[in-house]
Amino acid sequence: MSNQKLVRDYYKILIVGPTGKGKTTSFEKMDKKTTGFINPENKPLGFDEPFKYHAKPKKFAGVMKALQDYADNPEISVIVLDSLSATFDILVKEMRDNFSGYEIWGNYNKQIGELMALIKRIDKEIFITAHYETLNLEGEAEKRVKVKGKEWEGQIEKDFTMVLYAQDKWKDDKPEYFFRLAGQGTSAKCPHKIRVSCFGEDVYSIPNDSKVILDKVIEFAEKSAKIAEELFN
Repeated sequence: MSNQKLVRDYYKILIVGPTGKGKTTSFEKMDKKTTGFINPENKPLGFDEPFKYHAKPKKFAGVMKALQDYADNPEISVIVLDSLSATFDILVKEMRDNFSGYEIWGNYNKQIGELMALIKRIDKEIFITAHYETLNLEGEAEKRVKVKGKEWEGQIEKDFTMVLYAQDKWKDDKPEYFFRLAGQGTSAKCPHKIRVSCFGEDVYSIPNDSKVILDKVIEFAEKSAKIAEELFN
C-alpha cells in the first residue's frame, strides 16, 4: 500500500560572531517548552522563563547524547546548541587527555565528523552558535568558524543551510544587534530563489531574533516542500 507524504527540508542554522554580539540573546523569544537548549558553555542565560529542556553537558559524549535525545523527543520541535566553540574545546581537551601524537587529531577529526553527521540527519531545525577566525582562502581573507586542526579548517559551514553573522551598531549610545545574511569576507549564506531569500527580496540583514528566523525558514521550507510517495508495510 502506498501513501503520499509532504516532505520538506529541515534547516541547520549557524550563527557566527564574537562574544557580546547577541548570539545567545537571540534565543530569548524561542518557545521555552518546545525548544531543546544544549549549553556546554554552562553559562546562565538570564531569560525571564527557563527552558523546559536545558542540558549542560560537560563531556563531548554528553553533547551527542543531548542532540540525539532531543531529536527523539516528540515534545521538542527545535534544538539549540550554544556553542559549537565550547563543544570543540571540550573535545580537544578529551583527546589530549586520552591520546598522544597524531592520534589526538585523528580521533578529534573523527568525532567532529560524527557530530556533523548527526546534526545533518536530525529531522528538526537546529540553531548552533560559534566563534570565528580569519583564514587566508585562495588569497582572500575570510571569516570562518574557528576549529582546531587542519582537516575541518574552513569546512564547518558547508554542512549548514544558513550561516548568519552576528553584528552590532551603536545608535544614541545604545547597541542594536542584528544578523548579516551576506557579507564580503564572511561565509554568510541564506537559502533563496534567484534574489529572493526567505526574508524577502534583496534583504541582507535582519534583527537578531531567532524565533522570527525559525518561523521564516519553516514557512520557506514548507513552500518548497514536495509530495513524495512513501511505501508502508
